[in-house]
Amino acid sequence: MSTEVGAARTDWDRATDEVVEHLRALIRIPSVNPPDGGAELAAGHDPRGGETAAARYCAEVLSAAGLEAEVLESEPGRASCFARLPATVRDPQPPLVLLSHLDVVPVEADAWSRDPFGGDLVDGVVWGRGAVDMKDMVAMELGVMLALAREGAERRRDLIFAAVADEEAGGLFGARHWVERRPDLFRGRDGEPAAAALNEVGGYSMTVGSRRVYTIQVAEKGIIWTRLTATGTTGHGSMPHPDNAAIKLAAAVTRLAAEPHPARLTPTVRDFLEALGLTGVIEAAERGDEERLRGELEVGTPDPVLRRSLDAMLRDTVTPTVIRVGQKMNVIPGFGQAEVDVRTLPDTDQQTFLADLSELAGGDVRVEAVLTLPAIVWPADAEIVQRMAAALRRADPGGEPAPMMITPGTDAKALSLLGIPTYGFAPLRLEPEVPFLSLFHGHDERVPVSAIRFGLPVLHEVVRGFVGADHG
Repeated sequence: MSTEVGAARTDWDRATDEVVEHLRALIRIPSVNPPDGGAELAAGHDPRGGETAAARYCAEVLSAAGLEAEVLESEPGRASCFARLPATVRDPQPPLVLLSHLDVVPVEADAWSRDPFGGDLVDGVVWGRGAVDMKDMVAMELGVMLALAREGAERRRDLIFAAVADEEAGGLFGARHWVERRPDLFRGRDGEPAAAALNEVGGYSMTVGSRRVYTIQVAEKGIIWTRLTATGTTGHGSMPHPDNAAIKLAAAVTRLAAEPHPARLTPTVRDFLEALGLTGVIEAAERGDEERLRGELEVGTPDPVLRRSLDAMLRDTVTPTVIRVGQKMNVIPGFGQAEVDVRTLPDTDQQTFLADLSELAGGDVRVEAVLTLPAIVWPADAEIVQRMAAALRRADPGGEPAPMMITPGTDAKALSLLGIPTYGFAPLRLEPEVPFLSLFHGHDERVPVSAIRFGLPVLHEVVRGFVGADHG
C-alpha cells in the first residue's frame, strides 16, 4: 500500500513497521511520572530523566530526517521535544500542532504478564506501559512528520511536533509550562496561534451491538483535584475519643462518595449516544429516570468499562482516590488527608460545585482545590474535524465517525489558554474483543499493530490535507 504525494510516494507498510519500532523504543524508556517516585514505580528502573531521554529519542529521529528539533527542559530531567516542518508558501496560514506526551503512569510490575518496559512485539501486538497512553500516538506523529518531510509536497501551514512532559500530573512541567513561557512554540512565524492541534484519546473505534463508531474527541470534562484535611487530638489507641482525625476523614469521604449527582445531557454526549444507537439512555437521562438509565446502559453496553465511561459522560463525578492518616496501630492520629478526583461537565460552575462539596464534607475537615482546570468544548463542525470524518469513512466505509466528550483531562487544557482548538484523534481500528478503554493506566497495556497500520495513513491524510498547499 502506498500513497503518492507530489514527487514522492509513501509505502505505508514500511512506514508502519518503522512506527512500531519507534513505539517499542519509546516504551523501553521508563519515563514514569512522578520521576522521583523511586524504582518501585517503574518495574525496577530509575525513572529520573526518563522524559528527557524520550524527548531526545524523538529529536534524534527527526534530526536524522533533516528536521530541526530541540529538546527543552522545564526542570532537569523534565524535557519536551519540539520540531517544525515549515510551510513552503510565502504567506502561510496558522500552523497545525501534533501534540503528544512522553510521560507514563507508574506500574505494578507483578500484575503484568510481560515486562512493562520491554516493548515486546508478540503475535502482532506491542506490549508495554505507554502502548495506549500515549506513546503509540507519539510514534504515529513521528511517522507523519517523517512521511511529509520525505514526500516534499508544498505546504500552506507549518506543522509543529510537540511531545511534552508531565501530562499525567497536569502539565505544569510540560504543556502548561511551555504555553506560559514559550507561546512562540505553538505559533506561526507571524505570531498567530496554531489553527488547531491533534491530540490523544480519540479516533479509535468502539463496537456497540452491530455499530462500529470512531470517536472524534471534541470536548473534555473539567477537573477539580481536591484535598481534604482533618486534624484531631493524638492519644493511645486503647483509650478512644471522638476527636480522631481518621474518623473525621472517613466520615467526610464517605459522604462525598455517597452523594448522587443527577445525569444531564450535553449536546456532544447526546450526539455520541445517538451514534451508538443508545436512544433509551438519552430518553432516561432526559426524564431523570436513574433506574431506567442504569438498565439501558446495562443492556446496551455489555462492556463494563464502556458502561462506566458513558455514565461518567452524563454527570459530574466525585471519586476518592487517596487516604493518608495515622502512623501506628496503637496511636490515635491527629492529622490526615484525603484526595478526591472531581470531574465536571461543561455547564457546571466549578466554584459553586466546590463550595457544595465543602458543605457536604462538613465542618470537621478543610476542603481545598489543589488543581482546577475548566471543561473545554471545541466546534464539532470545524474543517479539520470534517477531514477526520471523511478520512475515516474512506478507510472504513462500515464505520461511523462521531463527536465525543472524554472524561479524563489532557494537555488540550493548556493549549486552550492560547485559544488553540485541540481535538483527540489517534485513529485506530480495533476488533470488538480488544479491551481498549481498560488499558488506559491499566495492567498489560498493549496495542495491535493492525490498529496502527490502519490509523497511520488516516492520520497522515488528515494532516496532509490540512497543511497541504493544494487544500486537498
